[in-house]
Amino acid sequence: MKTNITVDYIDEILKQNMPKTHDKVLSAMEYSLNSGGKRFRPMLLLSTAKAVGNFVNEGAKKLAAALEFVHTYSLIHDDLPCMDNDDFRRGKRSCHMQFGEASAVLAGDALLNLAFETVLAGPLSNKRYQAACVFLFKMSGIHGLVHGQSLDLFTETTTVEQATEVALNKTGTLIRAALVCGALVGGATDEEVSVFDNIACKIGICYQVIDDLLDSEKCEKSFLDVFSRRELREYAEKLSDEIKAACDRLPYDLTYIKEFCDANLSRQK
Repeated sequence: MKTNITVDYIDEILKQNMPKTHDKVLSAMEYSLNSGGKRFRPMLLLSTAKAVGNFVNEGAKKLAAALEFVHTYSLIHDDLPCMDNDDFRRGKRSCHMQFGEASAVLAGDALLNLAFETVLAGPLSNKRYQAACVFLFKMSGIHGLVHGQSLDLFTETTTVEQATEVALNKTGTLIRAALVCGALVGGATDEEVSVFDNIACKIGICYQVIDDLLDSEKCEKSFLDVFSRRELREYAEKLSDEIKAACDRLPYDLTYIKEFCDANLSRQK
């Protein structure tokens, strides 16, 4: 049966991997997890696994759920007063505003731990799945997402290289996890995985570029520190062209990546 990878399909996977008992922390977890996200990271992971391996296997589902758990934990912590201090997320009160700071911290911690529990319930005897799990948590930690948050908090963006490093680590790492993990569990060769990783890095930068253009008044550190708006739009278009060219070098139907690039360039939020 053909699998249609939709938001509803991903939501069902998430639901299947959530704890069954309830308390205030779990309510905070569910509140943030179900706050209207696009699910584009797990969608990229599942679509890549399907493009490479012709179907969505159980390992891909576990990794997709874990990836969204990690992403949601990062948003909860990112909104905290000690980080970006945001009262709203996607038009709703942020987790700490709705449930209090203590519950928000615990909800984020619990989601990160749940991500690990989720992948441990997957096909660990599969070496490619093992490698995907390692890569996901590498991208979630001090070599990825945590490093990116540190750069965002404690460094300046006075050069293109500095802005790119922040974008690659804060935004790009979980997109890298999506494409690389999907390619690994789909059965791509090592050389192909490297191409997927390169594509993901460029998607991460391009996504942050558009974020900066759309959020120029709010962003304190962004590509607009080193580019004009016109230059930054041209840079995004150049990156998108490079991503599409890289897709054409792989022996798979990667239309979904090309469509994602077009949607990114035209998005308004």
